[in-house]
Amino acid sequence: MKYLKQSFLFLLIGLIASSVSHAAEQLNVQGFSDDTRLPITVLKKIINQDKTYRLNFPDDAHRTLSSETKLHADVQNNDIDIIWTLTSKQHEEKFRAIYIPLYKGMLGMRIAIVKQENKNLFSNISNLDQLRAFKAGQGSLWADTKILEHNELTVVKELKYNNLFPMLEGERFDYFPRGIPEPWAEIDRESEYNLVVEPHLLIKYTAPFYFFVNKENRQLAHYLTEKLNALITSGEYEEIFNSHTEIQDAIQLANLGNRVIINLENPGLTAQTPIERKELWFNN
Repeated sequence: MKYLKQSFLFLLIGLIASSVSHAAEQLNVQGFSDDTRLPITVLKKIINQDKTYRLNFPDDAHRTLSSETKLHADVQNNDIDIIWTLTSKQHEEKFRAIYIPLYKGMLGMRIAIVKQENKNLFSNISNLDQLRAFKAGQGSLWADTKILEHNELTVVKELKYNNLFPMLEGERFDYFPRGIPEPWAEIDRESEYNLVVEPHLLIKYTAPFYFFVNKENRQLAHYLTEKLNALITSGEYEEIFNSHTEIQDAIQLANLGNRVIINLENPGLTAQTPIERKELWFNN
């Protein structure tokens, strides 16, 4: 009997050890778990395909999004495992980028939020020199800020994203350029301010929006790269992209065919940018 009890105990310990060894590793990621935007939709699709990892959203605890400064520090300290943002040379030096543009370059297609009374602000603008007469509002640390400044556009910078909306209404700057999937939801959310989407102009530059992980986390980077490429090869990524409400609304509302396009140079592109992979980019 004693032998049977010992055998059962050893078996139980073995099962527990096996279960622990095969437990999914927790990944701390930015944002909220109930966020339905494209990066989280894609990330959940990847993670749910197997039990290698499970997602945890630290911001859920206090329902306040971390600032970009904090996110960067958290990734470098391994407190956050995955973030997503528009790339730059500095981001790719600081973190390990997953070189799949999640929005297929759509966030480099910029339309402006303006005050209601300035809805036709750009109705007579047809070139970059004319646009330089106006002041844009942007986040202090955003890659877009460097792109606009490189093209000699005046930029009013603010560290906190949420402050840009009252600043625009208060005429601290003239327009707030946003990627085409972004402005309508933002205006709805910030409905206390008298803001609309400007209908005439499209500011365009090549701007990949990537997942980023800690520079030393090659294993996670490899996992995400393999999973994303598998979705692309199977056609699932295209299906997710085309059926996503964020993308459908952007294409429907942006009226791209009737906008004047002003092209900008992006000095932040690196040699790793997958320009040659045409299937990774939105073609309007």
